[in-house]
Amino acid sequence: MKTPFIWLGSGRAKKWGVAEKGQRLDAAAKAGLPVPAGAILLDELFQLLWDEGVVKEENGRITATSPEWLYETLYQSVRFPHLDKPAALRAANAATAMPQLAVDFSHPVYLSNSLCELWSRLDGQRRDVLVMEMVDGDWRGTAVTTSAYHHDTITIPDEPPISLPQLKRWQRPDSSLAPHLQRLQLLLRGVRRTFGRGDWHIDWLNDGRICWLLQIQAV
Repeated sequence: MKTPFIWLGSGRAKKWGVAEKGQRLDAAAKAGLPVPAGAILLDELFQLLWDEGVVKEENGRITATSPEWLYETLYQSVRFPHLDKPAALRAANAATAMPQLAVDFSHPVYLSNSLCELWSRLDGQRRDVLVMEMVDGDWRGTAVTTSAYHHDTITIPDEPPISLPQLKRWQRPDSSLAPHLQRLQLLLRGVRRTFGRGDWHIDWLNDGRICWLLQIQAV
């Protein structure tokens, strides 16, 4: 049987059939881009839990037969490592399922409820789930970088859109920009180096030291 989870940065997501959203984060982490530490709980894990009766369908939704049983299976049978920090759970495909944020993986009920909520919304699809360590920061937003323009469009909540020049090769960020935008320029250059000059939509967060890549999708 395939391993029921893989680490982000292992380069194995494509091999195991994970959707492109999960593949890209795996590839980004492998390339050294700042992706929060995490893993992908594979669809094979869900199938294992289903076959063993750990999870079931009830009134059209996935539920845990016992949160403690799911918790024990994940940590003792599957040997997923214990997480020290709260985690963000997201569908590894392009589905619109809402992420589950600040999930306490040390609490059986919170863990099982969050996983089952995502699994329920992925009916008919691979139920791969991204598990990423929560990061926090003062600046977060989205960026769209395209091959047709030499500027990237940055959107930050409650701020007007920003047009940010694309860095070339080893060009340094513009020192007149705010530090979080300089870090974002470097991140976007890294995305283009890793994935090519396509059209990319990126979710990012800046914690004052690092501009994290949270999600990347093709436009």
